[in-house]
Amino acid sequence: MKGYLFNGLLVIAGSVLGLLVGRKIHDNVKDEVFNVLGMVTAFVGIKMSLNGSDIVPIVFTLVLGCFAGSALRLEDRLHGQLNRLNESYLSGKYDIEGFLTASTLFCVGSMTIIGSLKDGLYNDGTLIKTKSVLDGFASFVLASRYGPSVAFSAITVLVIQGALTIFSGSLTFLAAPRMMNNIDGVGGIIILAIGLNLLKLKTIKTIDMLPSIILIMLYGIWVV
Repeated sequence: MKGYLFNGLLVIAGSVLGLLVGRKIHDNVKDEVFNVLGMVTAFVGIKMSLNGSDIVPIVFTLVLGCFAGSALRLEDRLHGQLNRLNESYLSGKYDIEGFLTASTLFCVGSMTIIGSLKDGLYNDGTLIKTKSVLDGFASFVLASRYGPSVAFSAITVLVIQGALTIFSGSLTFLAAPRMMNNIDGVGGIIILAIGLNLLKLKTIKTIDMLPSIILIMLYGIWVV
């Protein structure tokens, strides 16, 4: 089974298990487990960001990307669209924050890119399946807090990782060490922001930060 399919299935399985078990766990226990996920997410983000090779471009693309995302109101617009879909077709019963948090958490970082490229180019799914297990655990914890919307993040995983795997032959430039380090540098800061949000230490619009990933890739293509 291809890694992106395995990853999507584990996200769904983790979410379903989180929904079933979450109902039987006391809120205080769920809060503690959720805090652990927040701390681990923040730690992973810090560790990833330290891989960055070119500090000045990383800072520049983060600032410019955040400015662009905020100016375009990406997170607000996406929230609005998802809320409308939720109200129109799902009776407004899902918490879209779970979908957005899980989608960003599961698809930002070098494990997603390198794992998918290895799976597509060499039929080596080891890395992406390791990531899948981690995502399954995270979806379990997230679903216990946010509800069924977390399971829908499997769609995001299937689309993004599936595209990277299927078109891996044309995307080998993403696997260059310096490119990956800089993607980790930017992606790690975004993951750190997700961790801070999960811990409720700060409210950061992480969707508005995503253009930074595209900018650091363009820097790697045109400048490096």
